[in-house]
Amino acid sequence: MGDQRTVVVTGYGNWARTSPNPASLTLRALASQAWGDCRLVPIEVPVKTGGLLALVEDAILTYRPAVWLGLGVAPGAAAIRVEAVGINCRDFDVPDNDDVKLDGVPVVDGGADAHFSTLPVGDIVDAMRDAEIPASRSYSAGTHLCNQMLYTSLHLAKRHGLGTLCGFMHVPYTPELASKLAEAEGLQPSMAVSVMTAAARITVERSLVRLENDTAAGRGMPPRGAGRGDDNNVVSVAGG
Repeated sequence: MGDQRTVVVTGYGNWARTSPNPASLTLRALASQAWGDCRLVPIEVPVKTGGLLALVEDAILTYRPAVWLGLGVAPGAAAIRVEAVGINCRDFDVPDNDDVKLDGVPVVDGGADAHFSTLPVGDIVDAMRDAEIPASRSYSAGTHLCNQMLYTSLHLAKRHGLGTLCGFMHVPYTPELASKLAEAEGLQPSMAVSVMTAAARITVERSLVRLENDTAAGRGMPPRGAGRGDDNNVVSVAGG
């Protein structure tokens, strides 16, 4: 496996009324696909702020991926949102699955105010639109767990001197979930899992192309896969 590129994709599990979570469904659909010479490591993450940094640090040091992509749901979103920046703030008006609510608490004490995604966000959005997938660049990942995942992965990749490209993608509700929640929330925009899966695959593939181009231009070597885990089997973290 020494020359095999590794890609870690995380997706959040069930949360509040969001069950099943479209992020988890997209993650599982990605894991069922063939990835050629790319090793995909799918990790389902519980919607819990406590322990997230340790979880991400363990995974990023174990697998040393070329690309790290987080997936989460954005209620009310009408398109794929490719996030451009994560901020060092946790502010939860809706509690996580441990019933934790926070008011302006840093993601990382003493960390930078913000980290910009290292994925080629513009190229990814253009490629999605070329594939007729509604998509946009977003400059607000919120202040909940999705932003926390984005900021944490970028912080740790920088802290450990890895060349990992890190980013985050928000997905809409599925049609089934939108229908299920219509009475409580009103009818919300939705998107088929197959379309969200295609968008996530485009994100991974465009990021790998960027790494190859950077390597060819002498701007660094992409990380190579290492460590434990069976290829393409979803890892469910305890407590989800």
